[in-house]
Amino acid sequence: MRRRPKGLFATLRDWWRSKYAGTTDQDGEAAGPGGDGGDGSSALPAARKEVTLQLPPQDTAVEVAARGDVFAFQVHPAFQWSSNAMTLDVLRERAAVHEGTAREELLARAWSATRECDPADPVAAERAITAKLADGWCYDDDKGRIRCSPSVRVRVDPALREHVLPYHLAELTLREEGRLGRLKAEQVESLTETWLRVIKDLEQLEQLDATQRRLLVPFAAALADQDFRKVMEALRNLRHSGTHALAKVLEDATHNHERVGMFEYANAYDKALGAFCREMGLSPFSWVDNAVAVEGPAS
Repeated sequence: MRRRPKGLFATLRDWWRSKYAGTTDQDGEAAGPGGDGGDGSSALPAARKEVTLQLPPQDTAVEVAARGDVFAFQVHPAFQWSSNAMTLDVLRERAAVHEGTAREELLARAWSATRECDPADPVAAERAITAKLADGWCYDDDKGRIRCSPSVRVRVDPALREHVLPYHLAELTLREEGRLGRLKAEQVESLTETWLRVIKDLEQLEQLDATQRRLLVPFAAALADQDFRKVMEALRNLRHSGTHALAKVLEDATHNHERVGMFEYANAYDKALGAFCREMGLSPFSWVDNAVAVEGPAS
């Protein structure tokens, strides 16, 4: 009986079976091992599972130029290798063979990526290099195709790092000193306010006005913090000096009243008296208010 010519699909099927499942007979049935022996088993081989590994990174960095061509970024590459054409042991062996070529390929791609990056910005350089390496590349090895997926870590030039290190340390010192100073100021303020309340209660004062606070804060500061006490004592001494200066003006005006008018004399006396009252924690002319309160309102 004359056989019908095979169609395209049947021809491709017979070719596939002959390549991976042994020879076929004239009817296209598998004759070798792995063929369909009539039990319904498939003649196609199972696909090999992809294996992946990453070799330990080398200590030597790849140097690529930064903007200006004065400093160079230190690029530390890591290569991930994968293949579905070989076992893990074979892949490890072949990856070691191709690692040197992979470093050269990475250098070629990274060199152009970092030429516009600031030498003090390794983050930008790392992003630029990663963008160039996003697709990776493949090697057609004798044992099968291997895929290389590189990644990088970038650091600044050691010479640049040594140059900027003192400035970064100084910045860190200032930031930490500022933080410590704010913390100390908050603590001193809280303690001073606590001691002011204690003094107010012991002195049986209803409220502390601004003048009384100026008088009592130096004493409360001595209990809160020694450095703060020194500052407040210096401020109190400065106010004392101002009071003495006004008193000296008043004394000169008294001795030389023939050359100073009554208005000028009264003005100087008023300033000296006001400064003295503030320094002593008294309200100006409080003695007048007290005298009026004792005498009572006029009938």
